[in-house]
Amino acid sequence: MKCPHCGKEIVDEDVSFCPKCGKSLEVKQRRTELVFAAAMLTIISSAFSAGLAYLAFDRYLLWIPYTEYANLIPGFLIVGILSIVASVLGIVASIFMLKRKNVNFSMLGVIFLLISAFGNYITLYYYGYIQYGFTEIALFCEITILIFSILSGVFVTSSKAEFT
Repeated sequence: MKCPHCGKEIVDEDVSFCPKCGKSLEVKQRRTELVFAAAMLTIISSAFSAGLAYLAFDRYLLWIPYTEYANLIPGFLIVGILSIVASVLGIVASIFMLKRKNVNFSMLGVIFLLISAFGNYITLYYYGYIQYGFTEIALFCEITILIFSILSGVFVTSSKAEFT
């Protein structure tokens, strides 16, 4: 074991103070509520992403019989798949955040939520859903996902020391 203050190697594991510098070897980690807030924001973002996935799959199933909308159907499928994968990764990342484990995977879930929001926007724009009434609710979900995911990422980054 090494002293966290001076770096001296300590052979006796039972000591409470460093024999060289005299400082306490018990490091008290400061726990903040930022990680909890980040996890809650990620869960809310995941819920919005799951809602968007539901809407996209619903539109996909609704419009399959109509051949005049055949060019729009793949877009709904892309949005649905991106959203459901992002919401699952977001929930798993939230669990890691609440346990304060693996900061990298926690950030990966947040980043994937951000990527899915941008990917969904690009898909909606590419397939031209503006005239079909799906874009307003999708943009509301995506803006919420973006804001909450960015805040969550900032909170996780600022409290990185709390993760093991």
